[in-house]
Amino acid sequence: MDIYVRVKEIGKRKDILTPTAYTIPDGICSLRQLLTAVVQKEVAQYNSKETGAQLISFLTQQALDDQAKIGKVSFGTIYSDKKADPGKAVANAVGCWEDGLIRVFLNDAELTDLDAPIAIEAQSVLTFIRLTFLSGTFW
Repeated sequence: MDIYVRVKEIGKRKDILTPTAYTIPDGICSLRQLLTAVVQKEVAQYNSKETGAQLISFLTQQALDDQAKIGKVSFGTIYSDKKADPGKAVANAVGCWEDGLIRVFLNDAELTDLDAPIAIEAQSVLTFIRLTFLSGTFW
């Protein structure tokens, strides 16, 4: 099923909540299943990336401009050959949701129960917001 996903990390300078086309399997009927499907897909995509540097690394002017907008310019090289564990990644995502570190919205309605039934339709908009906490002391 084709949906749109928006991701925002509070405090980052990335474009705010730009929707991106995303494909998820049919039959997802709870937030837990949704988190599992998205995390497993992202882990598989991460694990399929090649490690090490290219023989000749370069960035096009368009790539430089795009990366400069978000405040970080890099070649996107993965230096570790360690693969992510999908089971641990899913458990981490669910734990982050339970601890209140991420919020999930489906068509602008917050999903507040991991196992409550949800109705995802084609072209739905899924929004992940990663919350960060300020640290330090006031003087």
